[in-house]
Amino acid sequence: MKKLILAAAALGLGLSATPASADDATSHELREVDWYRVQFIKWKEGKGGRAHEIIEIFEKTDKALGWNDVIDFHMSTGEWDSVVAMKMRNGIASMGWKKDPDGDKWMAEFSKQAGGEDKAKALFAEFDECILEQQTQIGHIDINE
Repeated sequence: MKKLILAAAALGLGLSATPASADDATSHELREVDWYRVQFIKWKEGKGGRAHEIIEIFEKTDKALGWNDVIDFHMSTGEWDSVVAMKMRNGIASMGWKKDPDGDKWMAEFSKQAGGEDKAKALFAEFDECILEQQTQIGHIDINE
């Protein structure tokens, strides 16, 4: 699965890159962008409320770490109930890590917020049980254009 995601990201990078002009043909600078992991979620019937209660614990975890860069859309139209954009703090390179250091920090704080590692695992399992269908995509926002 990781290889598929990396291949899709690489393809996306190639397709979305701005063509080089003759003046900057030798320039190999990366564009300045913020990368996001975007999840599209459809909740099981009657489970959206409980899912958002658990999301509130996720948000408390972010706040305790001083992070404020998740965007959670509660959709009013379309096939998805929620669309959540989570900033990839270390950019696209974080997709290549075996273990994300920010992920470890977040999990430690989430376990603390949940009342222990076992309770954190149980909350994740319960959250997963609320999901009927989901897709994850990778996208970016240009910083300087």
